[in-house]
Amino acid sequence: MSILKTIFAIAFVLFLALLGGYAFMGGFTPVDVKRGSYGPAEIVYATHRGPYKDLGGAWTRFQTAWEAAGLTNCNSLSLYLDPPGTPPEELRSIIACRIDGLSDDEKEKWRAAFPQFVLPEAEALLSSFPFKNNASYAFAPMNVYPAISKKMEEENLEAVVGIEIYGDVNSIKNIDFVIPLGLETDDLTPLFEAF
Repeated sequence: MSILKTIFAIAFVLFLALLGGYAFMGGFTPVDVKRGSYGPAEIVYATHRGPYKDLGGAWTRFQTAWEAAGLTNCNSLSLYLDPPGTPPEELRSIIACRIDGLSDDEKEKWRAAFPQFVLPEAEALLSSFPFKNNASYAFAPMNVYPAISKKMEEENLEAVVGIEIYGDVNSIKNIDFVIPLGLETDDLTPLFEAF
């Protein structure tokens, strides 16, 4: 009988640890999806084709390139160009730094080093989720995108791009989610053609 009690105690402790981890990561945080707007936003960017799980390596290469060019102050974001259900090896992502808040000299340095694009202003669905650690890059989308999908389905909305905004790469507090509405693929032609 004491073996059974020990097994139960271990299982209970593991359950509490998992529950605590889930709570720490924001698992009980309500997801609020609201309407607002986003843009215009000037970005410099690099491309990534392939599974989202490989984005970390693409970010490392992008950051290495901008640091080698003597650049700092990346207000980071990613754009996801393909709809759910796209085979992982065909997924297209834009990894970017927003530069429109920088001085003219800094902007010119970024533009000289990387391709540049201005995301047009658009009405958007907006949401946010707390950033705790690197696991948040997977955990936040798993919690937020179902709420966004539900809202889009309820209101019969369509979008051609999804944006995740991380902010300063050295002090991320939240991951903000932006789903621009009313944009067409033609509005983003240079980004699609970058592949």
